[in-house]
Amino acid sequence: MSDHDQAALSYRLEAPMRWLAVAGFEPGDIEHAGEVNLRALSQIAQFEERTPPIEQPTPQDVEIQRLHAKLDLLLSAVSELAPHFLKRPARVGLQMFWDHLRWPRAESTADSGTLGWIEIYLHPIVQQPLRLPARMLDGDAAFAEAEFLPMADAAQQALERHVFQQHRRAIAAARRS
Repeated sequence: MSDHDQAALSYRLEAPMRWLAVAGFEPGDIEHAGEVNLRALSQIAQFEERTPPIEQPTPQDVEIQRLHAKLDLLLSAVSELAPHFLKRPARVGLQMFWDHLRWPRAESTADSGTLGWIEIYLHPIVQQPLRLPARMLDGDAAFAEAEFLPMADAAQQALERHVFQQHRRAIAAARRS
């Protein structure tokens, strides 16, 4: 891992992920992937959104909080069951940056410069993976690394916001422990 990677905004996660090498990208593929990624990142943000506590709740506020708690319980149950019924690639330890991804090198890792798609299932309930166009980098003996190719501005901003929010949550969790 380079010194740049240690200081850069990123977060670590374990998620189903695969690399799909391609000879090149078809016209419109990257734009379409950006639209799909924007929807997936929006869904993830909605699932992870938390409402702040209300100091003096009305009866209606209490009822809404109760419904939120029940919905959270239901979503938790579905997220526990979903992996048993969905075909997904193996979970991999990842370090995600706004502009690239690192993961443990496997024997089948593509050569530097190879183009491809990185598919990451970031949330157990969101069925659509992030599908990021990428180019393999040199990495090192232990880790493969791929840089994301440019996407539409809205999709790129959503990815950057996701990485930033996850980074901040990881910092907050580390401070609590």
